[in-house]
Amino acid sequence: MPTRLTLLRHSERGQVIVLLIVILVVLLGAAALVVDVGRAYLIKRHLQASADAAATAGALELPDPAAATTYARNYSGRDGARNDHNKLPSVTTVVTTKCLSFAPCSPVNTVVVEQTTTVPTIFARVLGIDEFTIRAKATACSPCSSKPLDIMLVLDRTGSMCQDSNGNSDPSCTDLQNAREGLREFVQYMDPALHKIGLTVFPPATSSGNRCNTPDSNNYNSTSAVYNVVQLSNDYKIEDSLNTSSRLVSTINCQKGGGTTAYANAIEAAQAELQSSRARPGVQNVIIMFSDGAANTGPTYYSTTSPYRRRPCAQGVTSAAAAKSAGTLLYTIGYDLDALGGGANQCKSYTGALESPTITAYSALQQMASNIETFYNQPNPGDLTRIYTEIAAEIGGTRIIPDDTL
Repeated sequence: MPTRLTLLRHSERGQVIVLLIVILVVLLGAAALVVDVGRAYLIKRHLQASADAAATAGALELPDPAAATTYARNYSGRDGARNDHNKLPSVTTVVTTKCLSFAPCSPVNTVVVEQTTTVPTIFARVLGIDEFTIRAKATACSPCSSKPLDIMLVLDRTGSMCQDSNGNSDPSCTDLQNAREGLREFVQYMDPALHKIGLTVFPPATSSGNRCNTPDSNNYNSTSAVYNVVQLSNDYKIEDSLNTSSRLVSTINCQKGGGTTAYANAIEAAQAELQSSRARPGVQNVIIMFSDGAANTGPTYYSTTSPYRRRPCAQGVTSAAAAKSAGTLLYTIGYDLDALGGGANQCKSYTGALESPTITAYSALQQMASNIETFYNQPNPGDLTRIYTEIAAEIGGTRIIPDDTL
């Protein structure tokens, strides 16, 4: 017959087993917190980064809501997109566009990306939690401010804009057409209530009335040549559409290609317009210069020893430096600088000899820009609308809007 002491020992063993089970449940709960919650937190970080990237990519395409939605989805975390989808479980992405009142809106100025995913658990299943639902939201605007700007667009309309990359004639002037489309895209993005825009060209026109004529290298040699073929104005849009009757839009549309390249006087003319009576005091001045090749000439009213003729690229850098020192924000776009015909990237004196010290068009345009972020290079011919859209978005302040400010 069992003694009382033996019965007590059996009773204590049962209590220990119960205690061990309780401890194991607690340990599994702790493991769930460490492993499952930690994994969920990591997924949340990737999901938020993906949403931020998608919203920013979409905002760069505003004010076109369809393009903004497409780009946001392409850079989201969903399967098949270009972002962190390989680091995420299956993601549901919802993209919307809308107007917020803090900045110009035509027709939308904001992209909202909302993403959702589920993360299966491992240890937390013991506690009855099979999965965590993770959500991330990002809102990006473009433009994000109502900052007024006075802007001069500088267009290279030289003969190479009507040639292919090998220097062969292109009757369709494809490169010039790409430039015109980029300029129109930029203008479409701007708000006439805030932004005054003018147009500078090189080679210059012989007169304001001849701004649509085919340019010639001899145009540089007249002291009365007109570089600023469109003065600062704000009649370039009617409601949300380009005003094709305005001097700015109609002049962009009528440009033809011809002549050789000289940067300096065009930059100086653009800066002079930004300091004229048509400019507004206290407003940020901007020059956006486009060129497809190296400077290789200069006006003959300068002496043969003048840097305008001997070192036209270097003089362009000097003229740009003067504009920047006056507070102008300067963007430059290098286009098809890898072209083979005519040594497009080699800066030369008016004599045909290389500049001394040597300098390339790439280097000159990069130095002209306010900083490395305001220099854009498209080494091969192609669509320019995205570059001009990015610049428009940047000067309009594309950014992520924190939720607590909405």
